Amino acid sequence: MTPIRGPLARLDSSRDELAKAWLVRLIERASLEEISELPTDRIARELPALIGDIVGSVASTNGDPYELSEEQTKRAAALAALRSGRDTSAAEVARDVAALQTVLVRALRDELAESDPDRFADAVEQLADATGAIQAAAVEELVRRRSRELESQANTDPLTGLGNLRHLQTQIAHLLELHKRYGNPFAVLLMDIDGLKRINDAHGHQAGDRVLMQVAMSMRRSIRNVDVAARIGGDEFCVLAPEQDVEAASTLAERLANAVGEEVAGNEEPPVGLSVGVASCPQHGTEAETLIDTADRAMYRAKAAGEDVALGEPPPAEVAEEAKT
Repeated sequence: MTPIRGPLARLDSSRDELAKAWLVRLIERASLEEISELPTDRIARELPALIGDIVGSVASTNGDPYELSEEQTKRAAALAALRSGRDTSAAEVARDVAALQTVLVRALRDELAESDPDRFADAVEQLADATGAIQAAAVEELVRRRSRELESQANTDPLTGLGNLRHLQTQIAHLLELHKRYGNPFAVLLMDIDGLKRINDAHGHQAGDRVLMQVAMSMRRSIRNVDVAARIGGDEFCVLAPEQDVEAASTLAERLANAVGEEVAGNEEPPVGLSVGVASCPQHGTEAETLIDTADRAMYRAKAAGEDVALGEPPPAEVAEEAKT
């Protein structure tokens, strides 16, 4: 047994009271808006267990106090989301955990400071190590979460929530790599909204933005989970369809055009439609630029012919070979 097990046992048995004391300290230095954003239900549910983690780490005579178990790390990481309703800094997360350490030290002081100051000093040092591990895990999770958010923002079209051109370029490069390694086919569907300019001219750009968002929602409902949808220009969209040749992808293209016709066009005046061009790898090429260009030319053929969908033409070498036969 460690010499501080008795006082620590009493700390462990007082988890709920210590959690309340910590929450009070958070509220004391928070604005009214911040208080309303604190997830008190989650704090009440998770903080007592977190306090038990810290106390257990201090009581242990073995191991590194900075080595947390997976469950402990998850509980510590939850502290990074306490103020999820606003921009939280690493300094704020660190202060939140420091406030927790203060609560624990005060409780321990009531047990040991006067009766055994040496043991109190040892216990405080161990508490600092244990809460330091919690603090490090919480700040690390905050950094990871911010990194994910920034990555998402860099790859997302802000109006529709679909991927943007940067995201599309990354995904098509990934699919091309899969094709190079394993021969996996995929299709590229390039789409243009017919009539969006008329909507903008007749009703303003807010009405046009509403149409873009409606088209994006319709696309989400029509594609598979493995497909990638992106808005790559003002009224241009693209879908990447893994494991699909041009014939199979044409079915998806028809479904997209029909969905927009049923869910969007009927709600707008003047009406809108969707022109879709379809290309596939390797049938139409194995380079991103070639595939996009083939789908783009097919899309304009569909638009000129008044049709919903047109398939990409075979590469020039293949056309020449067919002419010889």
